[in-house]
Amino acid sequence: MKTKPCLLLTLIALLLFVNGASAANDQAQLNAQEQRVIDYLVKDWGEDSNVTSVDIAMNAVKVAQSDETRFRIGNYIKAHPELHEVIRRWGWVTLVLTPDEKLIARALVNAERDGKPAPSLTELAKAVAAKEPDVKRVLAMLWQPRLDFVFHTISLDSGRQFNVN
Repeated sequence: MKTKPCLLLTLIALLLFVNGASAANDQAQLNAQEQRVIDYLVKDWGEDSNVTSVDIAMNAVKVAQSDETRFRIGNYIKAHPELHEVIRRWGWVTLVLTPDEKLIARALVNAERDGKPAPSLTELAKAVAAKEPDVKRVLAMLWQPRLDFVFHTISLDSGRQFNVN
């Protein structure tokens, strides 16, 4: 991949902006499962210093993982920052991106910052121990030009998981 990092990030942002525009029309109404995820997040964000992400909440309430569902929930969170201070403080992107998406975004941004070429799909896949098709899917989910990806996932002995930033 010999594309300039800035061009790559611009193309990703443009693609996801177009996808976001169509998804924004659906953000006003969540189905019951998506609302359960929102309810879980709002309650969980009120405990300790939790910055739990959507993917962890989906697992907690047993909602099947899908990028489309996570994106719809993310658009809802973006449109409703009044739901919780965590949204206003950390930004909706922090809450919606998965750990792999954050790591891939970090690799792209670090390369840009350091004046290096954008990492290839193979390099990104190796960096996050993923397959190249999964990295392609992740690149399609990076829809926001400002990316927050400083995070830690905490797993308690009880099995409960949450994120802290």
